[in-house]
Amino acid sequence: MRTLGFRTMALLVLASCGESPSPRPRFPASPDPIQVAPGAATGPTRITLVSADPRPSTTVSGCGPDVRGCPGRVRMVFRLTPSGTGPVLRFLVFLHAASKQACFMAATGPFALRAGDETTFQVVLDPSDDCLTPLAITDLAASVEGPVEVASRQEWRIGYTFAP
Repeated sequence: MRTLGFRTMALLVLASCGESPSPRPRFPASPDPIQVAPGAATGPTRITLVSADPRPSTTVSGCGPDVRGCPGRVRMVFRLTPSGTGPVLRFLVFLHAASKQACFMAATGPFALRAGDETTFQVVLDPSDDCLTPLAITDLAASVEGPVEVASRQEWRIGYTFAP
């Protein structure tokens, strides 16, 4: 499992060798599944939210006047299941407020996907905009950026509150 944050995007550089990570970590199914509502999805790579810490519907306090006071407080694990093979420029994750303002973000560096091979990432979300607290996060979006063989996007309805 890789831990990747917006400020540490260079942790994964697999495109140069053209291979997906090996061995691939396996994550057991959670006995208490995450309660999020899947939304729109596009592309040939299935993006699955495996886990989140803290769990959705949590209030994250102690941020101060805006979310810049809460870097690294949200971690999520995603599983990518591609039906195509190709290079990925980056994997992006955003937490949006109801206004669609992206208040938190995580991004990887380049890597490769191979049809049928699952890849799992842990990302650490850092503030990406000066969103004032208290703040209600309502949406999660994840994107695989690359050629048409792998490029995909998945959205979810999710809830977090960030408080001063």
